[in-house]
Amino acid sequence: MRYNVVAICLDTFRWDLLHHRAPWPVALPNLDRLRAESLEFMQAYGDGQPTIPIRRAYFTGERSFPWRFDYDTEGLWPTGRGWHKIPPGQRTLAEVLLDEGYQTGLISDTYHMFKPTMNFTRGFLSYEFLRGYESDNFRSGRLARSALAPYVRDPDPAQHPVLAQYALNIRGRAREEDWLTAQVFRRAGEWIADHRESEPFMLWVDSFGPHEPWDPPREYVDRRYGSYSGIEFIYPYGMQTGDLSPAEADRVRHLYLGYLTFVDHWVGHLWERIQQEGLEERTIVVLLNDHGTELLDHGRFSKHPSHLFKHNTQLIWSIRHPEYPTRREISAFVQSHDLFPTLLRMLDIEHGPVAGQVMWPEPAEPLRPWIVTGWGNYASVRDERWSYMVNFEDPGAEGCLYDGACDPEESFDVAAANPAIVAQMRERLAEFFGAPLPVQLNDGVRPSVAPIRRYLRSAVAQDQADAGFV
Repeated sequence: MRYNVVAICLDTFRWDLLHHRAPWPVALPNLDRLRAESLEFMQAYGDGQPTIPIRRAYFTGERSFPWRFDYDTEGLWPTGRGWHKIPPGQRTLAEVLLDEGYQTGLISDTYHMFKPTMNFTRGFLSYEFLRGYESDNFRSGRLARSALAPYVRDPDPAQHPVLAQYALNIRGRAREEDWLTAQVFRRAGEWIADHRESEPFMLWVDSFGPHEPWDPPREYVDRRYGSYSGIEFIYPYGMQTGDLSPAEADRVRHLYLGYLTFVDHWVGHLWERIQQEGLEERTIVVLLNDHGTELLDHGRFSKHPSHLFKHNTQLIWSIRHPEYPTRREISAFVQSHDLFPTLLRMLDIEHGPVAGQVMWPEPAEPLRPWIVTGWGNYASVRDERWSYMVNFEDPGAEGCLYDGACDPEESFDVAAANPAIVAQMRERLAEFFGAPLPVQLNDGVRPSVAPIRRYLRSAVAQDQADAGFV
């Protein structure tokens, strides 16, 4: 049998919350039911973070890190390390499956995938880009300061360009079905129905939710965590302990948790549609994320390249295969670039050599005793016990070491007490880079500025009312 594939990638969904191992309760009934019938990879981590490097590795089976490229990024934003297109010489998962006779589709509101030069639609027979998430420059026009007042202390659009664009994008949103998360999964369900008689197919569903802004329909928050009447800090990127009152910080956390429940509801909608079409016994369902986030675990909300903690780098890798409909945990270290060869092995499809390794059936012996993850100018080395993270380009950086045996939350830096372990971890990084630290990577980054930010800079220099803000 040639199985269909439905891959669901959820941006910024924390692994420990999916597995109910975090300190905060969250309702995920649909994901829990799906996971109860799935193979779960319990030690999956990104090879290169965040959004674009992870997806490029998923699509190609090639590592994104270390950053070594010189591709055109003109007009692209952000332009962080590793933030570039799929190279022409790397064959994509969709291209392989299309050549094998699969109907291939992509439905997504992850707007970074569709920016100039990115090249992520290769191999998809059809793709649909649902516009308007975060700072996607989707809508423009006049924006009243009152549109930002519910979300910030100072509603000056020039100080909050991401929220200014977001507020423009969501004008007219009234009911749950207007949220982009709902639209993505509704359209995915319709795509499934349209291809009911066009098997085999592969559909990649890429939901930017629950990425910031953490702005779900409020009933998903209030009915579990209680109502709230203060400022809703839906975009807490970079906010640290002390920036918010305890009540405000709790509300931010609850907004995120409620968003997970909202996403869960719409994943359930898609799974029910697969069952209604009678496809559950002919379809492999893959559940993924790209990274997690912090909820003041280490003194801040959201993520940062220097914070290569589990909360940020651990990946959701859950695969429901019709031949193995009971939950099973796989403990081997896996990384983002392993998805390509692993999924193709499940489909019994040959492909050329790639950096990723086949992780199913589970290897009899661990293929990797340790792994490396890169983010910006930071890298981490992780083994079964220790996690070490360091600025690999800074000659004076000593790095931080965490002992997972007694500190699974990675809260206490024990580098000073374990110099031999630090030396070993640095040797592993040197082996990985092919040179001792520090290492300078030539990755051709060309800084760029988002149109909304450029526009707001201009607005500051003019009469803001004339520039479009009142």
